[in-house]
Amino acid sequence: PLTARVMVNRVWMHHFGNGIVRTPSDFGVRAEPPSHPALLDWLAARFVEDGWSVKSLHRRIMLSAAYQQSSAPPPEPVLALANQKDPENRLLWRMNPHRLTFEEMRDAWLAAAGSLDLRIGGAPAELFAPGNVRRTLYALVDRENLTTALRTFDFANPDLSIPQRTETTVPQQALFLLNHPFAAQMASALAGATASAGGGEERVRQLYGRLFQRGPTAAEMSAALAFVGAEEPPAAPSPAADSPKPLTPWEELAQTLILTNEFLFLD
Repeated sequence: PLTARVMVNRVWMHHFGNGIVRTPSDFGVRAEPPSHPALLDWLAARFVEDGWSVKSLHRRIMLSAAYQQSSAPPPEPVLALANQKDPENRLLWRMNPHRLTFEEMRDAWLAAAGSLDLRIGGAPAELFAPGNVRRTLYALVDRENLTTALRTFDFANPDLSIPQRTETTVPQQALFLLNHPFAAQMASALAGATASAGGGEERVRQLYGRLFQRGPTAAEMSAALAFVGAEEPPAAPSPAADSPKPLTPWEELAQTLILTNEFLFLD
């Protein structure tokens, strides 16, 4: 029974950010009690009845009304009462916003650009090796020399048992998103994937559709067209052979959009 509860709790934590028991590796008497003990027992019992099928467990959670809630706050006075009674949202009166992990972010960039390789299995590859468009799940993790980008984005220490990742917001993350060659490559790939669109407005619509699954508002359309129309590459001497190529206005627009909160957060 404990094994089933621990597994259910970790899968729940994956979907909601916090487990029904907040200490995923400690179900002891000194741990925080579960927020929904009956739910934990029921899910554990169904998990065992389903033959310990993790896929069935994912399906059961994701088809629930709790999972399908929006993170938008309810109208007043419900919001005031909810914040008073349950300010940490432990009772799940709305969904918690979720910031993409580094692995999710990289895969989402590749998917939006139409470049993500969905092959299953195989040898790991260097994370930023030229031509590596496989899911980040297959990135090589060197315990002796962990990639700086992974450390910057709170990747779990591969030498220890880490039941739950920390989530930090530090300047190095913004610097990576603005300056790393991979971010520029993704912006170029995204701009290239929409280059065949007929006209500037259609190209902007395709960018928004790929990244946000919606069309741009009138204000967003106007701002995007003004940006790509007014933005002129600076006059400069020819760059050195090993210098990165300056981004075009459309590539700069694509990079701006992939760094927005709307893309990096799930509501």
